[in-house]
Amino acid sequence: MLQQCPCGSGRTLAQCCGPYMDGAVWPDNAETLMRSRYSAYVLGRYQWLVDSTHPDYRDDISVEKLTEQARDVQWLRLDVERTEDNVPAGQNGELFDVVEFHAYYEMEGIPRQLGERSFFTRDEDKIYYVDGVALRPEAYRRPEAKVGRNDPCPCGSGKKHKKCCGAGNA
Repeated sequence: MLQQCPCGSGRTLAQCCGPYMDGAVWPDNAETLMRSRYSAYVLGRYQWLVDSTHPDYRDDISVEKLTEQARDVQWLRLDVERTEDNVPAGQNGELFDVVEFHAYYEMEGIPRQLGERSFFTRDEDKIYYVDGVALRPEAYRRPEAKVGRNDPCPCGSGKKHKKCCGAGNA
């Protein structure tokens, strides 16, 4: 069975991010590069993270450092929120392509999320990751409505929740 691409595109790895991580082709836009970088994190293909970072911004990135940081991390999914092209940013009015995303993961069994506004630039007809700014975490959304103390108990007893299953949970 063919491996699905971790980026969430619905395509196989070979049809999606695999060729980028293998160096066969280079992504042509910021979202594709960002998705391939997420896939590299999931699959432990850290050299692609180094290679796809703009050379001027590689001082603080290495395969060894990325390997150490990824211990005990299990990536769950990626949600791309928004993409923008040619956004003025920086002190010199430089133009960057921007991708906002949330990546969900578990670390030591605890669910977490990373939200980032990532900046990408072009250099010699290639697009590179430059840097990112953390986004505020999304608010936790309870899967079902919270039962109030005076609501009927969801167990079906007909009693108020506070007098039934909610007793002692003050």
